[in-house]
Amino acid sequence: MRYDLLDLRLFLHVVEARSITLGAERSHLALPSASARIKALEDSLGTPLLVRHARGVRPTPAGLTLERHARAILLRLDEMAQDLAGAVANSRTRVRLLANGAALMEHLDEPLAVFLQAQPRVDVEVEELPSSRIVPALREGRADLGIFVAAPEVEGLHVRPFRADPLVLVAAPGRVPLATGEAIEFARLLEQPFVGLSRGNALQLHVEAQAAQWGRELAIRIRVPSPAQACALVARGLGVAILPAASLVQAEKRWVLASHPLSDAWARRELVVGCRDFAELSPAATALLAVLVGEARYA
Repeated sequence: MRYDLLDLRLFLHVVEARSITLGAERSHLALPSASARIKALEDSLGTPLLVRHARGVRPTPAGLTLERHARAILLRLDEMAQDLAGAVANSRTRVRLLANGAALMEHLDEPLAVFLQAQPRVDVEVEELPSSRIVPALREGRADLGIFVAAPEVEGLHVRPFRADPLVLVAAPGRVPLATGEAIEFARLLEQPFVGLSRGNALQLHVEAQAAQWGRELAIRIRVPSPAQACALVARGLGVAILPAASLVQAEKRWVLASHPLSDAWARRELVVGCRDFAELSPAATALLAVLVGEARYA
């Protein structure tokens, strides 16, 4: 059976909009023409692809299968167009990488620099997203690779370990009476004033959710955009903070700080690098993956 690319794009627009009318508008088609195309596609496959109801449409199981394959096909076509355009424009290609804030701020500078120096005809487009949004974006084929906090909800993705990313207590020396390197349970910190990260920050939301598990709300004296700013205020005695351990590498060179591991299981985070299928990555994305997981060495 032959598939019309216009039909596949139309079907994806309809599924995304949950409406044949809106899908037709996004595809620049008249509604009768779009409806006829969807009906012809269903007839040729011999099965309904959409459940139609008063508020719009939703995909059937067969529709979900078609959606997944259509996205993959159109993604490959887009990549082909980009690669061919790159071949014309001095043979350049591009890798799309999604990363959560911790990975972007603390772990990616060196591997990306190494990769770009070794691959002068490859460009990398990096976008910061929360881990919770990276997983569905990868499933939908909106990026080549993603780096996110390991979680059980990664069905349908291939993942490899990237970095350990434990969370630690950061405080001014002497504020919390602990021996050097001694671990502490988060619940013991709930009476402390906190220096928090910005509202909506994925890490901050995670920490505040743990306080809610104890029926408490953190006493946040100030919110700042970055871990570095949080460390500066913590060093001045304005409160404590829960931050990725990696964020202290540079901070401890500037300020006198005490850090302690959290004994809670939720604080022992692992970052992974993932994609829909490692075997289907482009050569450039495969080369970047090798650098990220430490399998490539460049002089």
